[in-house]
Amino acid sequence: MSHATPSTRQAAPGTPASAPHSKSTELSGQALQEVYERVLRARIRLSMQQPFLASAVMRLPVRPATDASWCRTAATDGYHIFYNPQWVAKLREDELRGLLAHEVLHVLFSHADRRQERDGRVWNMACDYAINYLLIQRGFSLPEGGLISARAQSKTSEQIYAELAQQIKLPNGLSVKSGGKSNSTGRRKKLGGPARPEDPLADESSDRVPDAGQDLIDADDPRVRPMRSADAPDREQLAELRRELREDALTRLNGEGAGAFRSECEADEERSIDWRSLLRAHLSERIKGDWTSFPFSKRMVHRGLFMPSAGMLVPGHVVFAIDTSASMSLQLLGVIAEELRAFREVFPCRLTVLQCDARLQSVEHYEAMDGYEIPKRLEIYGRGGTDFCPVFDWVAEQSDVALVVYATDGMGSFPKRKPEVPVIWLHTPPHPPSAVFPFGAVVKISQN
Repeated sequence: MSHATPSTRQAAPGTPASAPHSKSTELSGQALQEVYERVLRARIRLSMQQPFLASAVMRLPVRPATDASWCRTAATDGYHIFYNPQWVAKLREDELRGLLAHEVLHVLFSHADRRQERDGRVWNMACDYAINYLLIQRGFSLPEGGLISARAQSKTSEQIYAELAQQIKLPNGLSVKSGGKSNSTGRRKKLGGPARPEDPLADESSDRVPDAGQDLIDADDPRVRPMRSADAPDREQLAELRRELREDALTRLNGEGAGAFRSECEADEERSIDWRSLLRAHLSERIKGDWTSFPFSKRMVHRGLFMPSAGMLVPGHVVFAIDTSASMSLQLLGVIAEELRAFREVFPCRLTVLQCDARLQSVEHYEAMDGYEIPKRLEIYGRGGTDFCPVFDWVAEQSDVALVVYATDGMGSFPKRKPEVPVIWLHTPPHPPSAVFPFGAVVKISQN
């Protein structure tokens, strides 16, 4: 949980946040055991008082970070929850429950994974604002110094970050939007809205960002790795666990805070959606059965062996269009080429690849299961302006197109009429708010 510096607000009554591990504050073995038992009782009490968090509170491992200088208050690597015993020992029981709920919600909302290219400290602040406002709505008490603002109402962490990004300037001219990491303080304006006494940003006499402690820790951070469980879930297993815990929470949650909880979950799902799964919803031809003689196994065709393949959903003629205008970086085009090769591997259908900037630049055809792969180094044609109309004009002249997948940053001219075929837009970074798609399904992809 992020907290202000002692200059604005102390992390806990009588304990400066800057020196939680000094020798004068070290706890004896008995005192550490007492803190451990307090945390266990707080988890049980929290599960009883807030049933929507019960499963997560009891299933996520909670561990003391006794000698960890990086854990001034509490932290999470997206699965484990760590706490500083010296700091926790000074919390009231209700504050301790609020602290645990705060860290649990960081895990459920996948905040560590959702950071992407954003500045780590400002992203941490945005997530804390989102979580703390939800907890206040639910009647929680939070440790003194937590980041709280009424302007966080009805906003996701991404939306709060975008607002902070317009106000905060990091040292040495480093922009928040650049995604650079900094542990220094910068200049800022307050988040705004009705001020609460708990909100460090409500202090207009100060123009510096609070020195917020970072409680979102990278699971691969070498400082954290020795403290992780030997049986900790891998990335795929953790994603499944989060989905399960969120579904359980949503079935139990109602009243205040339910809308904010659901919005954060939806923000994460929008980030992590697999566009290939969305594609399956638009398939027009289906092949049933566990094994089938068509399509033949793609891995064997080039050897002249026509072996049966596992039964799968197979679309008809798919058009994969690539925006090759100047606004699309070569790095992004490389990401799109990887997606295109993955598409060809998963969906062995008839495929046409179009490259288009302000006009149609290239048309390449791949027949179903013809054995030809998408080249690893895709030659790019175009790099001019952006007009989406030529692609849809070409599609309109075809009689068998089942689906159009269009990879673009969304900055261009759209057709005035909605095409008759389904469209999936693969929206590439930086996802500007001005990019509005008038039709079709939109899936955001990232460079990560």
